[in-house]
Amino acid sequence: MALNLQIATLTFSFFFGICFSVLLTLNHKIIYHSNKFIKTIGTILIVGLSNIIYFIGLKYIDNATFHPYMLFALVLGFYLEIIISKYIKK
Repeated sequence: MALNLQIATLTFSFFFGICFSVLLTLNHKIIYHSNKFIKTIGTILIVGLSNIIYFIGLKYIDNATFHPYMLFALVLGFYLEIIISKYIKK
């Protein structure tokens, strides 16, 4: 894989991790609902649609080739947003 594609996929994965964390924060009431049916369907929809959007983005960037370091960038973006939001709330 060319270097510019690797940088583009890493950047996309990082920012998608941030967006995914924000999406989960915004849908906190659905994910942690007391009704198990709403909780299950809501979680499946949120996570499922996020996965579809992520792989569609990867499809446009590099034909949906997935490497382990993309997962690392995704998780890094996810946790960085959590740390930043906790810092802002203080």
